[in-house]
Amino acid sequence: MKTPLFWNTNNLVSYLLIPFSWVWYFLAVLNKNITKSYFIDIPIIRIGNVVAGGAGKTPLAISIAKRLISFKLKVHFVTKGYKGSIKTTTLVNKSLHNFSEVGEEALLLSNIAPTWIGNKRSSCINAAKKNGAEIIILDDGLQDSSIKGDLNILVFNGSQGVGNKRLIPSGPLREPLNWSINKSHLAVIIDKDKKNIERILSKELLVLKATTIIKQSIKTTLQNKNLSVFCGLGYPEKFNEFLQSIGCKVVFWNKFPDHYVYSESQINKMIVESKNNNCLLVTTQKDHIKIPLKYKNNIFSFPIDIQLDEYSKLDSMLYSVINKYKKNENIN
Repeated sequence: MKTPLFWNTNNLVSYLLIPFSWVWYFLAVLNKNITKSYFIDIPIIRIGNVVAGGAGKTPLAISIAKRLISFKLKVHFVTKGYKGSIKTTTLVNKSLHNFSEVGEEALLLSNIAPTWIGNKRSSCINAAKKNGAEIIILDDGLQDSSIKGDLNILVFNGSQGVGNKRLIPSGPLREPLNWSINKSHLAVIIDKDKKNIERILSKELLVLKATTIIKQSIKTTLQNKNLSVFCGLGYPEKFNEFLQSIGCKVVFWNKFPDHYVYSESQINKMIVESKNNNCLLVTTQKDHIKIPLKYKNNIFSFPIDIQLDEYSKLDSMLYSVINKYKKNENIN
């Protein structure tokens, strides 16, 4: 879906949908109270957001995984495999699976570390542990009450903010903001905090700033180029803003719903449009995964990285989680 414009304001449509948000709240409370919580004897990092779509969970998960791998730890990812057809606990294999089976995020994560998908996260975590995982990163697991996280990270996009602060469908919040804040150990705000997010967070919650970056060689390739851009993201504006921030001129801008599956006719149309106007056709890595092989060379995509401003504070929290389990091993 595309992010509704009324999620950012307290307009009439948002107001009329408030009763449905009460239903959402009731179901969230019910789920929170009846869900059995599992303890699994392995360090678990949960990364999530409170705003529906587009905060930057997956890029941050990848960045933290790279950090842990540099510590010589065996990292595994666990994710639901959103919109994928496979629902049972499965280790993602890029040679066997495509995005329609495991979801595009899972394929991106599997480029970095072993990635498990399935409807039941506890089953995926146990499978990862049996297969040598020393630490688990849950991509989008913050609202799952069944899993206790040792380090819960709440992610915000600085341009997106929290909208009108109402629950779905009246607003963009997946759960009450104070729930997410109270369960989190750390908040990460990606890119400039244009919406004053830090001001609404608890003073007890550690907040780190982060920046979206790309390799200089890619930046050089894109700078001063005319671009035809398309993407299917929860908050597509951030991709447009990023491209413009590095000196690109976005001539054509095609927005699609999050997790959108492109038809061949749509792809052909965008390729012809870009060639006729002497533009470079660009999309995100997440979208490029869904492009049929015969068209991939006509469409430019590139990896992004999330760089934190203060790694010492993050490292301190990571080591605290890791050492807690090492102490438990020594006691046993």
